[in-house]
Amino acid sequence: MDDLTLTEELILWAVWRLKDNAYGVTIRKHVSLTTKRIFPYGTLYNILSKLAHKGYVIKTTSDPIPVRGGRSKNYYKITKTGIDALQNAAKLKKILWNRETEEALEEN
Repeated sequence: MDDLTLTEELILWAVWRLKDNAYGVTIRKHVSLTTKRIFPYGTLYNILSKLAHKGYVIKTTSDPIPVRGGRSKNYYKITKTGIDALQNAAKLKKILWNRETEEALEEN
């Protein structure tokens, strides 16, 4: 299993949190509200493509909305492998923070 970059982790986390409502606009909004950073759509879709290639998300396309010129949406769903990747990232951060805290206490 590949390690996640911070940006991949943020986007994968948003897909997991949004459940059945995870598509480009909602993912971008969720990440932006959480991090106070705005990701360009090109960056967002590039990372979603990488996450799909790694097997962390599955992309499905909806039927077009029933209005003239209605467009389809690409929805994303986290896989078991994606959940495992998020859990591994969280465990690593916990280990690092615990070691950092222990070292800081020893210095004082």
